[in-house]
Amino acid sequence: MSAFFTLIRFPNLLMIAFTQYVMRYAVILPLVRSHSVEFRLSGFDFFCLVFSTMCTAAAGYAINDYFDVKTDNINRPNKVVVGRKISRRRTMMTHIIFCAPGILLGGYVTWKSGIPELALLYIMVAGMLWLYSTIYKQRFLIGNIIVALFSALVPMMVLLDIPPIYRASGQLLLDEGANLDFAVLWILGVAVFAFLTTLSREIIKDAEDFEGDAVYGCRSLPIVLGDRCTKRTIIGINIATVVALGIVYSYFLHCMAGCFSFFYILLLLVVPIIFISWKIHKAVTSDDYRRAGDWMKPVMLAGIAYSGVVWFAMG
Repeated sequence: MSAFFTLIRFPNLLMIAFTQYVMRYAVILPLVRSHSVEFRLSGFDFFCLVFSTMCTAAAGYAINDYFDVKTDNINRPNKVVVGRKISRRRTMMTHIIFCAPGILLGGYVTWKSGIPELALLYIMVAGMLWLYSTIYKQRFLIGNIIVALFSALVPMMVLLDIPPIYRASGQLLLDEGANLDFAVLWILGVAVFAFLTTLSREIIKDAEDFEGDAVYGCRSLPIVLGDRCTKRTIIGINIATVVALGIVYSYFLHCMAGCFSFFYILLLLVVPIIFISWKIHKAVTSDDYRRAGDWMKPVMLAGIAYSGVVWFAMG
């Protein structure tokens, strides 16, 4: 069972669920209540949205491991489960078993939200995850950008909650001169943070996996441009993230929870990102990059958790 949870990256799936529930109940719900309107998607509908995202991600993780066996046997031989603890056939079946409900439940939620054509997005995501594992992961930067975009989509999918609210209560919001634009902007900000931190971490992982990727002809950034340029790229993305956090705080967050927001962002986001950048600058071995990449995980979690923590602090 532990091998199965490793295959589908169960902690990452919990992170997806955490992200989407925080976006709904800590970002959209307070604004909805302040305008005396209600959610139109039920709790069950939203659970279907979250579960469909988790299933799609689990399918992507499984198919990625299926096609990554050769390189993983070099890069991380002690963590390989496909072909050792789980057969390749069962891995492919796992992909199919998770992919189908991911698409079907996604179609159900988009239909309930009144935008059934968005069901195509779930089909596209499933297809792109397959293409990523078979083709794009080996291409220069394309695979990194695809993964970062999928990470940004996780909070953005919660925006499916908003169109039904406008259809049911649009006139009430109009009469009050109110809207839900603040929630949309907040979630888009979280999506940008997810994109930048994921992109940085994916390039760090490429630097960590340099040896195995080189053997099998991958065209990752470290292989194409070398170690020095890779470090500069990672640090540049991290600097962009810190600058973006500073801008967002200065224009939007300085009035929310006062000093709490300042110290939260400084101590749990900015300082760790600077520390990671320093670790990347000093990195020499694959283990150095792995440790730097591991530090990015709690930063990403803290960034997502900020929405819930600041709501609690202000409440």
